[in-house]
Amino acid sequence: MTVATPDPAERSVTVRGSGIVSAVPDLVRATVTVTATRPAVAAAFEAVSRSTTAVTAVLQGHGVSGPDLATTGLSVHSETSWTEGRGSEVTGYTAATTLQITVRADGASAASPAQVVADCVGAGGDDIRLGGLEFDFSDPAVLTATARERAWADALAKAEQYASLSHRALGEVLEISEVDTGEVSPRPAVKALAAADSPVPVERGEKPTRVDVRVRWRLL
Repeated sequence: MTVATPDPAERSVTVRGSGIVSAVPDLVRATVTVTATRPAVAAAFEAVSRSTTAVTAVLQGHGVSGPDLATTGLSVHSETSWTEGRGSEVTGYTAATTLQITVRADGASAASPAQVVADCVGAGGDDIRLGGLEFDFSDPAVLTATARERAWADALAKAEQYASLSHRALGEVLEISEVDTGEVSPRPAVKALAAADSPVPVERGEKPTRVDVRVRWRLL
């Protein structure tokens, strides 16, 4: 009787490793919209221009300029009201412009990113709207590389344990693939971004960077 010898390539172990690195974000991105409603189009645009100039001056004074300060929108539309017997009538015009700003913790400003944003809002007064607040890293590749190393170490430890349990040894790596895990929920806020005199405290917290890897080793 002939006994088939198992193909060595079939003797393998596949594991998944995870690596997470949490750090305090060092930059803030925000959308600043300046709006003004006036009876005439020219007056609405003039008001928006005046407020935007004030906001831009404050930001530039804090070192926010170049690619960190960009106009991403400019619009105007009519405001109308409807009355019985007269129908719809134009009551004024609303002009708006939108700025996309990036404030860096290690930037030229001595103020905190939250204070810069607060000063920006203060300069615009009632005509300003703040939205799209997002915390991020200026160099995410460094964190990703560290998370990747931890994911590899996690996968290797698991594979070595499985090899030991099966009374074998790990051979060469046969396959590696990075697994997309989507967004990782941030940890609770732990550090205040705002200065003591900031009107609205903003918490950066810690933002995690996660890498998952799937690795297949040959078993000897």
